[in-house]
Amino acid sequence: MRIVFLLAAFAFANDLYSQAQKLYSQGNFEAAAKSYGDACPQLEAKEKTICHFKEVKALVGSNKIALVQEAESKLLSLISHFEPSDSLFAELSAEDAKLQIMLNQPARAIRSWNMAQESANPVYFPELFVLCQDISSAFPDNGLSADNCNKVKPADTMMISLQRKKTVPLQDIKTPQVQIQQTQQIQQTQQTQQTHAKWYIQLGAFGSKENAERLVAEFKKKGVELHISELTERKLFVVRTGFFATHNDAKIYAEQKIAPAEYKIFQ
Repeated sequence: MRIVFLLAAFAFANDLYSQAQKLYSQGNFEAAAKSYGDACPQLEAKEKTICHFKEVKALVGSNKIALVQEAESKLLSLISHFEPSDSLFAELSAEDAKLQIMLNQPARAIRSWNMAQESANPVYFPELFVLCQDISSAFPDNGLSADNCNKVKPADTMMISLQRKKTVPLQDIKTPQVQIQQTQQIQQTQQTQQTHAKWYIQLGAFGSKENAERLVAEFKKKGVELHISELTERKLFVVRTGFFATHNDAKIYAEQKIAPAEYKIFQ
């Protein structure tokens, strides 16, 4: 009986996934995102990751601010589970760069593009080249230079000359001042949320405690308190800060206090 139930659930998940694929191909991105969201939790681990990535792309494709902002937290959660050596890392980072253009965040768009460029396979260069041009166009004073773009300019320019939809900032994004005020409000409430906190930011893992202590000292000068946890079974000293009540709280803190240094957010 259990086998029959599992087969039925698997078939239902595949139907939802197929429906999402069809909706996406038709340009019905909001409905596609919902179908992906319903299907993804029922898939196996590898398929689930790809499904969630497609859900993010559908949310971004909607061009609706609320859905793009929803996509941001989902995408950052995905990225936190990958290393630069993983094949999907470059695509995830490039999608975040695109998303940050839409959210009018030049520094984060450039950082994510650089992360994608450093780990990308040359096959993916055409995508990165046009994305670099979009960043430069959207943020001419803070964007990437022509030299940056030329690093990933493919020898065959046919693909990059095709007509495409340009990625631009959305119009109704809140002003930086409003974002700063929201960040301050979140930081003010962190103290009361500690009993439910479960997210932390990791800045590095070292085989030498001395190296870990050096990183802690470096950030202490900047007013950021880090702590060292020893993973005895792996003989590593990891440098972390936290905890935070939500992934978004950790992300905002990392952007304000940790960036541009590299970091990862874990639960």
